[in-house]
Amino acid sequence: MKKNLILILLALVSSMGMRAQSYTEQFEAFKQSVEAKNGTALKPFVSSEIEFLPFLPKERLSPALLERVFQDVFKEINSVSIKEYTDSEIVVFYDFIDVKTKDRVSSIILDSEGKIKDIKIIGELIKEAQERKLGKDAEQPIADEFTTKYPAKKVSFKTLDDRTVFGELYDIENNKPVILLLHQFGYNKYEYSDIAPKLNDMGFNALAIDLTGGGTFAAHNNETVDKGSPIDNSPENRRKMIERIKGELEAAIDYLNKKYNRKVIVWGSSYSANYAISITKNDNVNAAISFSGLANGLSKELLKLEKPVFMTSSKEEASQIKTLLKDVPQKENLIHFIPNSEGGHGSSVLWNGQPYAAEYWEAVKAFLNNLK
Repeated sequence: MKKNLILILLALVSSMGMRAQSYTEQFEAFKQSVEAKNGTALKPFVSSEIEFLPFLPKERLSPALLERVFQDVFKEINSVSIKEYTDSEIVVFYDFIDVKTKDRVSSIILDSEGKIKDIKIIGELIKEAQERKLGKDAEQPIADEFTTKYPAKKVSFKTLDDRTVFGELYDIENNKPVILLLHQFGYNKYEYSDIAPKLNDMGFNALAIDLTGGGTFAAHNNETVDKGSPIDNSPENRRKMIERIKGELEAAIDYLNKKYNRKVIVWGSSYSANYAISITKNDNVNAAISFSGLANGLSKELLKLEKPVFMTSSKEEASQIKTLLKDVPQKENLIHFIPNSEGGHGSSVLWNGQPYAAEYWEAVKAFLNNLK
């Protein structure tokens, strides 16, 4: 018995030693990548499930984009050192080149096989960059004469699995075309509160809905989430969340099709732009508008589509869309608009107060006018 206990203890120590060695190899590769300012040394240790939520889910992280992220982040770091590690993370101390960026501690998260599935400092730096940008540009929709002229009406409807979807309907006339508006991750229908009234003024009905995957934004709650059964965007819940969102889109399209007796234009922002394109296979959809739809799988969807699609993004993101479209035959009904300005991410580029809103609006109006 004593001998068996000793063997068990030796096995445990050996296994801990292997784990420590594995972590050492991973950190050394990470350190080499930081020093080289690229992700080459890190590639063997990166999980296929790596993502930086909520900004860069795995669906958006193509190998080329991941390498670009590594280059952009690592060029800001002077050096790294290990602070400690646990069974699922390496805690790293970061010394930044720019003295304005505070040195800090942040974690690298590993999966059960010891592969890297998240580098927390990347999400932290993306968030800080967005906050700095919002400090210069509009932080949220801004009311104007159109928001007064075209007020929204609260509506709700059921999904096939008996959940309630909440929205705001910007209704002008039943004989006018209609647009379904989908918000960014973490946002809600309020994203369109100064966009939808302008669409009304152009002659379009519009419905902005709260989707699963949304949250509180600009002091407004996401009612579909708050009054339903919440679900997070963790890897184990990802499939369930995707199915919920698809069900909400199908229910909204059915609601609008019955109300206006016409096909629907689906407009998405960031993560929801990917759904806007994929849902065009629905017979009751006649076109899609995508603001920063960048998921790798969109190439396959676009190859099969014959319906009009408008795609745009920030100037920086435009190269990713070009990559998505490289194998898609040129079609007259597939528009890729690249702004002359720096632009921004998602539908928020159209808010009042954005310095680049005018050129996006001009392109959107030209596309929509062909759908009337």
